[in-house]
Amino acid sequence: MQMRLSDIQQHVGGDLAGDANVVVQAVNSLELAVAGEISFAENDKYLAAAEKSAASILLVPKSFPDLIGKNILKVDKPKEVFIGIMMLFEDNSLKFSGIHSSAVISENQVSLAEGVAVAAQVSIQENVSIGKGSVIDSNTHIAHDVVIGENCRIGPNVSLLSKVTIGNNVIIHAGTVIGGDGFGYYWDGEKQKKVPQLGGVVIEDHVEIGCNVCIDRATFGMTRIGKGTKIDNLVQIAHNNDIGEHCIIVAHVGLSGSVTLGKRVTLAGQVGIVDHITMGDGSTAAARTGITKDVQANQVVWGVPNRPIKQVMRELASIPKLPALLGQVKKMVKQINSLEERLSTLDKKQ
Repeated sequence: MQMRLSDIQQHVGGDLAGDANVVVQAVNSLELAVAGEISFAENDKYLAAAEKSAASILLVPKSFPDLIGKNILKVDKPKEVFIGIMMLFEDNSLKFSGIHSSAVISENQVSLAEGVAVAAQVSIQENVSIGKGSVIDSNTHIAHDVVIGENCRIGPNVSLLSKVTIGNNVIIHAGTVIGGDGFGYYWDGEKQKKVPQLGGVVIEDHVEIGCNVCIDRATFGMTRIGKGTKIDNLVQIAHNNDIGEHCIIVAHVGLSGSVTLGKRVTLAGQVGIVDHITMGDGSTAAARTGITKDVQANQVVWGVPNRPIKQVMRELASIPKLPALLGQVKKMVKQINSLEERLSTLDKKQ
């Protein structure tokens, strides 16, 4: 793909300075960009990097100083505009179409809408519906009683087990398993006995799920992933979780059963949450937080167990002071012991 600076200005607006006919063929960072590529500087902190950059076109904020000899486009929000341009250069074109001859598709109540593409070695069981324009990549297994909406992209080696419902415009990356049994057992006095997992999973519209994620079916009812939520690679979401809309869940997060996340909750890397916890709308858990109690709306927590992040930072700031404080305490104890000895001696004299 090629775009001239004038074409980009027509697409995103902004104030142009330089050669309007200069052409770019790719996007890149300030440091890595070469001639023929476009990059951006988010604010004045990147002035030196922008001056050194070999990019043919730079997106910069309107407050940015002029750059002599550079082709620039000044816009209100360069980072957001640049992301939009990245999408124009992104190559998501489908590399296959139709139904591959090696796909195994049940003849019992399977509905494939217009434009559905099914790649090699896909298995589709009975009572499955796949909406218009959805794409199923190779070696994916779709069990019985699964519904997939329109314009979804299901990556290779994905397993969608029974009673999974997926909305529209959902992306599921390679290796993910949705609808596996929840981890439910009880001790009968001699051995662990399995609790049947009879529910399902609902993935709402515009959700994106990374590689090798596991989302378990509910014991009863549904495990739910709310609209617009984005899940990173290697995440475990247990049975009966209710994940709100537009949440961010980063890699290596683990959620126990019956966890409830409100809207716009952020879980940073390696957060762990015990069962039956609720996190309010807009709340955040910093990396490696162990959440053992409910989190209020818009609260930022950290540590194990979770506490307000400002409290944890104060606690951490006090740690370097402990050796001096310990020395003061030892000195005070020595003084107190000395006073007690003197008082004891006085009492004996009286």
